[in-house]
Amino acid sequence: MNVRICLVTLGLALGCYGLLSAAAELSAVPRPAFPSDPTRIAPPASEVPDWLPAVPLVRSDLESSHALIAALQTIQRGKPGGGASPDNMRDRSRVKRALSLAPYDAELWLALALLESQHDPSGPAMLEALKMTYFTAPNDTRLMPVRLDTATQFDALIDPDLAELARGDVRLMLARRAELKTAVVLAYRRASKRGKEFLEQAVKAIDPSSVATLRG
Repeated sequence: MNVRICLVTLGLALGCYGLLSAAAELSAVPRPAFPSDPTRIAPPASEVPDWLPAVPLVRSDLESSHALIAALQTIQRGKPGGGASPDNMRDRSRVKRALSLAPYDAELWLALALLESQHDPSGPAMLEALKMTYFTAPNDTRLMPVRLDTATQFDALIDPDLAELARGDVRLMLARRAELKTAVVLAYRRASKRGKEFLEQAVKAIDPSSVATLRG
């Protein structure tokens, strides 16, 4: 009798899982590519259904996508140091929850760093999230423009590890990916005083002829 009850319960649980997973799949919004231009971070026009935050334990892949979309929407609306708005607080929690299921997702780590920069640009949470972006995707050129912009715009470079990681981005962007040189120039124009000094030194060590372009 107990075995039969267990089997029935298991069957119902699997059935509910299948239905919920199918409903989540049908309602899913496609995961966007992470924006490469830090000045034009724009999420997809489609809104994430309100009920889908209840799905993370069922479909972690969909939760990661939806957490990223929601984060991009909040990043677009906010500004660095703008404080912890309700949307910012909600989406930081949601991204952290998604990362607990997918800690290797570099795009989510970068989205979290940008959300943290709106809350506290010089706080340890922003530094750690940005550092994790490097650790999980050190050579991902898609993320380098926004990653370098974030590192040089705020006080992230006070962390010697982050400064070395950002220097590696500059090296790759200048030496191996000529199309990313404009992203280095854009980061310089948006950088803090410390960030500008860092970029000038990094570029001078790699390609001295490009320093004039930075200051251009």
